[in-house]
Formats: sequence, C-alpha cells, structure tokens
Amino acid sequence: MGDIFLSYARADRESAERLAAEIEAAGYSVWWDRHIDGGSEFAKEIERRLEEAQVVLVLWSKDGVTSRWVRDEAGIGLEAGKLVATSLDGTPPPIGFKQIHAIDMTDDHGHGDLLRALGHRLGSLPSSPPASQAAPARSLVGIFAAVGAILLLAGLGAWWFAGGSAGSVEATKQEELTAVAVLPFRSLSQDEEDRYFAEGVAEEILNRLGALTELRVTARSSSFQFAETDLQAGEVAERLGVTHLVDGTVRRNGEDWRVTAQLVRAEDGSQLWSDTYDVAGSDILRVQSEIAERAAEALGVLLDDDKRSRMGDAGIDNPEAYALFARGLDLFGKAHNQGATYENLAEANELFDRAFALEPKFWNAQIAAIDRYSHLLTDHSIGFDVGGPAVAEEARLEILRRLALARENAPRSAYPIIDQQAIQYSDDWSNAREVVERLLTHQGSCSMLTSYDDWLVIRLGLVDEYIEYAQRQRKCDPLSSRVPLVAMLIYADRLDEAIEIAESAGDTSEAMMRIHVLALAAAGRTGEAREVLGKMDPQAYYRGQAETWVLAAEGDRKGLQAQKEFFEQMGAPDVAFLHVATLMGDQDFADEVAARIDARPAGPIWFAHSGIVTCHCGNGFDLDATPRFKARLEQAGASLDLPSPMDWPLQKD
Repeated sequence: MGDIFLSYARADRESAERLAAEIEAAGYSVWWDRHIDGGSEFAKEIERRLEEAQVVLVLWSKDGVTSRWVRDEAGIGLEAGKLVATSLDGTPPPIGFKQIHAIDMTDDHGHGDLLRALGHRLGSLPSSPPASQAAPARSLVGIFAAVGAILLLAGLGAWWFAGGSAGSVEATKQEELTAVAVLPFRSLSQDEEDRYFAEGVAEEILNRLGALTELRVTARSSSFQFAETDLQAGEVAERLGVTHLVDGTVRRNGEDWRVTAQLVRAEDGSQLWSDTYDVAGSDILRVQSEIAERAAEALGVLLDDDKRSRMGDAGIDNPEAYALFARGLDLFGKAHNQGATYENLAEANELFDRAFALEPKFWNAQIAAIDRYSHLLTDHSIGFDVGGPAVAEEARLEILRRLALARENAPRSAYPIIDQQAIQYSDDWSNAREVVERLLTHQGSCSMLTSYDDWLVIRLGLVDEYIEYAQRQRKCDPLSSRVPLVAMLIYADRLDEAIEIAESAGDTSEAMMRIHVLALAAAGRTGEAREVLGKMDPQAYYRGQAETWVLAAEGDRKGLQAQKEFFEQMGAPDVAFLHVATLMGDQDFADEVAARIDARPAGPIWFAHSGIVTCHCGNGFDLDATPRFKARLEQAGASLDLPSPMDWPLQKD
C-alpha cells in the first residue's frame, strides 16, 4: 500500500520518477504503475491501488490533460475527496477538474507547496520548503571545478555521500533529530574474517537505523574510524557530533555466535539498553534486525509496521557480502595511501564484484569499483603511457556499465548520486545543471557512496549551493575531508573561513596542506604559505603543485622556469607543464599542452574533473585550443569564463 497514488502521462515518466523519489525522501510512500507486479491484471491493480491510497496525486501537463488514464484516475480521486493536483509545465487542469487548484511546479515554491499539501492530507506538515528548492545562484566572485581523479582521495570519507538520515528532505531539521553513531562491532576472536563479519553486523544495524526519519545516523566512513578505540564514549560522541552510541561485540565458536549490543547516552555514559544473543548460523540475520529495532525504541522512536518495513528494506541481510565489501574498502584505502593506480586497485575491485554478485542490493560496490577505471582514464588523459585511445574508451564504457548496474539495483533515492556520476562520463552533458542541482539538494542516506560531487559546480554558478551541501555533509559525515569545502570558500572570496578550517580541522594530509597554501597565497600571506609548504613531504605529488602556486604568487619567473626544466628532465606528464605554463603566463605553450589533452578520448572529462583544481589559474589557456571540452561546456550551458581565485602576477605581463 502507498500513501500516495501517482497519476501521470507516459510522456512525463521521467518527471514522475524524480517527483516520486522526492516525495519518498520526505517520508511518504508512493505507488505508481512501475510497481505493478509481473502478471498482475493492469486495470484491476490500478483500481485496487487507487482505493487503498490516501491521496491521488495527479500530474497535469500538455500530455496529461489529453490522457484518458490520467483523467479517469483523477476522477476517482476527485469523487473520493482525495485528489491533489499539480501542473508540471503550467498547463491548466482540463474541464471537470478546474475547481481543484493545481500546484504550479514551474514556480520556485512549487515543491514546497506540494509537500505542505501532502502533509495536510497525510497528517505531517513540513515546516519549511524542501532543500530541493534552493535559491537561484547568486553573483559569485570566482569559479571552482571538481576535485578530479588525478588527486589521491584524502581518506575514504571523501567517498561517502552525506545528506542526513534517509527520507528527510529538510536540512534545517537535521539538528533537531536524535543523533546516533553505530561504532564497528569488535570481534573477540583472532580470525581476520571474523573482524570483517563483525563490522558487517554493525553496518547492517547502521543502515536499518538510517532508514528512520527521526534519527540522524552518522556515516560509516566517520563512525568506523573508531574501531578498537580507547576513547571514552563522551569524546567519541563529541567528535562525531552525536548524543548516542551503539556498539557491541561478536564472538564465534564454530557455527555458533554470541553477539552483545548496547546503546549508550554519551552525555553521562549511561547504558539505555543492552542485550546478549546466542545464535546459530543464519539466525544472525534476525539478531541484526532485532538490535536495530531495540535501539530505535530506546531512542524514543515509536515503531509501526511501515517503519519496520522501511528498516527491513534498508537491510541487506548478507554478512558475507558485507565482509567482502569491507575487505575491499580496506584495500581501496591502502591503495590510495600508496598512490592509487589502475593496477593496484584490481584486488579491491575483485572483492567489490564478489560482494555485488552475492547480493545485488549491494549496489554501492559498483560505485566504489568505478574509481579504478577513473584512474586509467585520468592517466591516459594527461599523457601517461597506460595504453592507447581504445583502452581509455573501454575504461569509460566500463564505468558507464557499472553505473547502470548500480542504478538497476539501487533505490530511487540513490538516483541523484548515480546520475551525477554517469553524466560526467557520458557524451551528452546537456542536462548537467539539472543533474548537479538534484545532487546538491538531495537528502539521501549517509551510507551512499559518491565521488566528484563538485563536478562543474563552479562553471554552473552553484558555489553557494555546494557550500550548503558540504555543511550538511559535515553533520552526516563529520570526519570526511573538508578540502573541497575549503576550495569552494576560496572561490566564494571567504578566505578567512577557508584558512580557519584548514588550520583547525586537524587534517594533516598533503591534500589539506596543499589547499591551505592556496588559501594563504590568495589572501596575500605568501610568507605563511611558504611555512606550510615547508611542512609537506618533498616527494609528495601535491607539494609540487603547492610550490608552483607559491612561486607564481611571488612572481618568481625563474623559479617556475626551473620547475619546467625539471619536469622536462623527469619526463613529467602534460598536466605538470600545463600548470607551470598557465601561471607563467605562457599562453602559447599552455594552449599547445591543453590541445594535446583535449584530443585524447577522456580529455574533456579530465578538464572538468581535474583541470581546474590542479591549476587554480583561471583561463590559463584559450578554450578554442580545446574544441571538444568547449563543446561540452556549451552543451551543458556552463560558463566559458573561469575567474581565478587570485590575481597571478605573471599572467598580467
């Protein structure tokens, strides 16, 4: 049964799908004809669902008003007194339905008005417009493009989407929710496989609790950093920004398991609930469900059949798949710490594929796996010898294949994340703005993987929206990297905030020190920028970039020329030469290098992902030298102008 029956014309299917996902994210259940079971008699199933629904939501449009099905369904809703009408494109309702006001979905407040109307009908009224209707982009000082595949991921946290508990579309309400973190359960045996199994039990509980709109559940990427911690509950909770913690232990004896679990109030360390379960074999699945339900009840959530159903749907119930995925993530993190390549990510991908094969609901495994092919595309784009154009094209198609597999098995609430990934690697960027805006305003589960979430954000004029998105991410995944946020603040001319975050985040990674150097240079504090540069590993990839910024900020042409000569001696890739040439103001050479990158199969993808963040030098080359990239930007309706975060002295000469 669905709270809402969705009636629409075939031509409006895509709009209906997006609206259904948005409404479900608000906590309501939606039925539309996609849910008809195979073999069901179509008309009878429609009639039954119409009768069961509390609201019949009609999507009028130029096609909807001429559809006999839509008119019939609207008529049934009208007669039953449960019709709510919208107009997708401004088309007025047809004769016979004009007495029912149609909410104009082309208006900025349309989505908020619809959710309030549904709230009145269904008994829960959203108190503010949803985040999906963010204000139009304001005038921006600068433009920043996505952190790209050339950059090593600054910890696994950069991969986790942070939006708040599944089902909530109101970011402003998150601070009012009960905040809870599920820590990794500890294995009391010496077997390494049991450790992964124990973490899988904890993640299953995390996912189930995350399905409840009353709770804000911290993402795995933050809470699982406290494995084997000696910190007190209060300190862990403070770092995670939560009020309650769930933790436990798992001990295996042959085929039998003993699982203990407890819910602790962080403020005083008091135990609100605890239990011990002795189970055999597959009974562990029942235990996971029961622990999640008991914890939810102890947190004050009144569970009904609908909430239990949502918790069940969020579960995967396959501890072996969880163990494989957890092992894959361990290898993934180690590879990135060493300098991820296509080759050293192979073993992690094998584990991701095995996890997905065991349980296709584990669609996140496909999202994690695409990183391997992204590295190959990037390396090829910037001139490394990793195979010819055919190899790069094969990698791009493999990414799209895996994303399609993920979408087939993911809930609709994950579509904004998957679609934002897919468009980057496609040949069609025409709906880029719609896809990016949908991601930035979407509220999904904290446990959804993503990457490159700042793709084209600056060129689309969405800096402020990204900053708001990153702040929501902080609530959901407090220990994730703040490097992209610092970069966005630089381009928003909020340098003091950028520097304060870089200095107070406690992040000593090369990626953070690198962006800290840029923030200081943009603020005219080159002496301090040199001090930070001196703390970086001389052999680190990021240090070379940071040194280029310092030399350029100081107007040191000789220093930059020396870098260029060093790159020539070591056979550096094109990206290094592009960086130096643009900041030296040598546009002819920059155009030559940029043209080489653009001519490669994934060249435009690299420019949109990494070309800007590697350089931060504005229009350092003529876009006419990169016709393929320019065409993609025009297709996306993105800005061809790219202001710099600072005035580089040598670019003026």
